[in-house]
Amino acid sequence: MMRPLLATLVLATATTATTAAAAPAPASGDLAIRSVVVRPSEPVVGPSGSVRLVVDVVARGADRVSVVLEPGRAPAEDDEPGEEPGPDVTPSPPSGDAVPVPSVSPDPAVPPGATVPATVPGTVPAAVPAAVPLPGLGGLASAVVPGVTGASRDGRPARRISSGEWETWRFLPDKALSRWYPSGPWTVVATAVTGRGERVVAHAGFNLRRETEIEGLKVAREGNGVRVTGTLMRVDPVGKVDYRPFAGQRVRIRFRPEGSSRWKTVGEAVTRRDGWFTARVRADGEGAWRAEYAGTSRYAADASPQREA
Repeated sequence: MMRPLLATLVLATATTATTAAAAPAPASGDLAIRSVVVRPSEPVVGPSGSVRLVVDVVARGADRVSVVLEPGRAPAEDDEPGEEPGPDVTPSPPSGDAVPVPSVSPDPAVPPGATVPATVPGTVPAAVPAAVPLPGLGGLASAVVPGVTGASRDGRPARRISSGEWETWRFLPDKALSRWYPSGPWTVVATAVTGRGERVVAHAGFNLRRETEIEGLKVAREGNGVRVTGTLMRVDPVGKVDYRPFAGQRVRIRFRPEGSSRWKTVGEAVTRRDGWFTARVRADGEGAWRAEYAGTSRYAADASPQREA
């Protein structure tokens, strides 16, 4: 059974919510989670390397916030009983090696427009208790700073959040995601609690996708049309090789007339068992051709380099 990923607090800073940015909230001062944001929002893993996530939880009234990441979709209130689509194959590391655990990377820069304000000198707690890693893929970790749930703009500890103030709790999962983790839907479960035992839970979701690649695209004149061929590959779901052919997938054939910047779909093809596809389309003047794969919840989209007939 896949264990949830461990998350470690990096920084908690106070920020003032504006009317435009804030969703309808409980009465002033009540425990609440306003948002859970995962970056990158659409992680893609290749045959090597990994992707490290950042999770920001914006909450108020909390003395402690914890985050758990686990494969699968979050339950919805209106869900009806039924079977979840079968998970993709989860490969095992070669030669029985453990899943690699890179060291924690520095706190990534906050992108423009993010709700997290610039760091204020002197507001970072001097010591943040480190979470204890669990075996395997890790487990729940709580972001706790004894007596300090954030930092005010004047550098003094914010032991109590006044009306309209929210704190951003930032987490870095202890392990980066790689091809050795299940592809498809993942859920982030954020829990905020108070010293009185009050609790609130919020969910966020993302899809972990494996890379695909359109190889060897060829475009050749054929009578009054054009023959487009190529091969669609995907990161091997079993983990024995880097890439394997991706069968039974629709590939769109796109054309951009000479002198235009707009691409249009002129045909499509379905890949064979060996990933190869072919399509004959009408040649509508001179221009550039390419093939595109739209992707799925488990595999990323890809577009080939452009070619001319």
